[in-house]
Amino acid sequence: MITDTPAIVFKTVSFSESSLVVTLLTEKHGKIPVMARGARRNKNRFGGLLQPGAILEVSYYHKSTREIQNLRDVSQKQPTWRIQQDMEKMAISLAALELSEQLCHEYEPMPDMHLFLADFLAWLHESKSSPRFLFPYIQYRMAQISGIGISLQLPQSTMQRQSPVHPDSSDLPAPSDLPAPSDLPGSIDLSGSSDLSGSTLRHTVNEPQTEFPCYLNVESGCVTVKPDHGMSFGLTKSQGEYFRYIADGKKSRLLNTDFPAPDIKHLIHHLDAYFQFHLEGIRGRRSDAIFEQIL
Repeated sequence: MITDTPAIVFKTVSFSESSLVVTLLTEKHGKIPVMARGARRNKNRFGGLLQPGAILEVSYYHKSTREIQNLRDVSQKQPTWRIQQDMEKMAISLAALELSEQLCHEYEPMPDMHLFLADFLAWLHESKSSPRFLFPYIQYRMAQISGIGISLQLPQSTMQRQSPVHPDSSDLPAPSDLPAPSDLPGSIDLSGSSDLSGSTLRHTVNEPQTEFPCYLNVESGCVTVKPDHGMSFGLTKSQGEYFRYIADGKKSRLLNTDFPAPDIKHLIHHLDAYFQFHLEGIRGRRSDAIFEQIL
């Protein structure tokens, strides 16, 4: 049976001198491997579109008794070529693809994951903002989609405001372009209102700016000001503010705040441990060797 569906390329592996085995996240069948015959030849019908992170429309011959399906045709659904030309964008996209691929099981549809990843890659292609501190948010959203969402139980806090800067307004998607996660589970929402008309504040989180300790409680799946009786990670002030921005719906500040890089690295490791505690098959990412160079 011929199946036509939107798909995202997770990864490719060489097969023989002329072909590729391509792992896709499809809208209809979830994660599937397909054989792209002749894809390694200089002239092939796939036109060089089978790159990690590519957002495609694919057609393949689907047979339920076959482990690897045969790819019939592909076409570009949305461009993502700018990601390959930017080190930071490429690094975070590879990390997001690798984590998502581990969270998906073969032939189990995950439409929310497909939608979230497609929205994120499309935003990343267009964005002029640095995404270097964005990966913990990606982990947070993928945990939600995978059914192990983290509950943020934090009180109100205040931030010391720095001098405003005036980035290009196209750096962030408009609220109307990307619906809020509560409205559409698969979407990415990095929009947020500016604190000053026509400008966006940039914050620096180097000094303690909250008056409470903060903990990621791994077993209970919540961030609170006090640890519970299970496994918990104590979070720094800036890590607490990171979750604060998510809880307050101010996700654009994740792009406009200078977080200490070591704190972001440790937060990523804490969230990896959270995934490993709740789900089987989560392992270290090969892409981290590239990703950690941008932090």
